[in-house]
Amino acid sequence: MKDWQLWAENQQILNPEELPPLHFTPKDQKNKSAFKLFKLDHIVEVKKQHPEYGFKERLETLKHMWRNLTKDEKFIYVQKSKQLKF
Repeated sequence: MKDWQLWAENQQILNPEELPPLHFTPKDQKNKSAFKLFKLDHIVEVKKQHPEYGFKERLETLKHMWRNLTKDEKFIYVQKSKQLKF
């Protein structure tokens, strides 16, 4: 038996209910760029429209959507990003 097989046999499987809940901390919020905020707002829409897409295809779609935004539409996300950084 290989080392990794022995290691795998000895690992305990965690129950998801026993894990602590994940929360965004203020530090996490400070790292959100304008594009990340846009992505959070539109990822569900892209998943509904293209359920067959993987992560890479969804990200490419979001990048394309971001590039096609007007300056006024981008300005909203830039301002939100600046507010979170303070």
